[in-house]
Amino acid sequence: MDRLRSKVILISGGARGQGAAEVRLFVAEGARVVLGDVLEPEGRQLASELGDAATFLRQAVTQEGDWKTAVNAAEKLGGLHGLVNNAGIYQPSTLMETDTELFERHTRVNQLGCFLGMKTVAPLMERSGGGSIVNISSVAGLRGSRARWLIARQNGR
Repeated sequence: MDRLRSKVILISGGARGQGAAEVRLFVAEGARVVLGDVLEPEGRQLASELGDAATFLRQAVTQEGDWKTAVNAAEKLGGLHGLVNNAGIYQPSTLMETDTELFERHTRVNQLGCFLGMKTVAPLMERSGGGSIVNISSVAGLRGSRARWLIARQNGR
């Protein structure tokens, strides 16, 4: 499995769950992976399990400086050939229970984070000969959820 041999991939939100599965898959395919996450113990553990093929760094996707640090780490590994914008949050709440702070947090992580990632990696990816950007999202952003309405209705809201 060497489809990604000599490729460097950056994966945000790579410390656990789907992100960790993506990191493992890319490493199994021969890539060197920079995995970023705010979950430091989980990220360090995963990178340790995978050895030299994976590098962990603390990365808050809402911080431009953290993206620059991640791109610099990729450049030291030999360029950048792919980005998986996997980091995201979901803290469900009804409309009336959602305050501005929670709404803004979702927007900053799930939307601004992807934008900053794409904007920051593009120059290095171009210098590296091109690559792919994959933005992970949820179907929840495409349609409403009757279940949430029913739960609120059952609770007298």
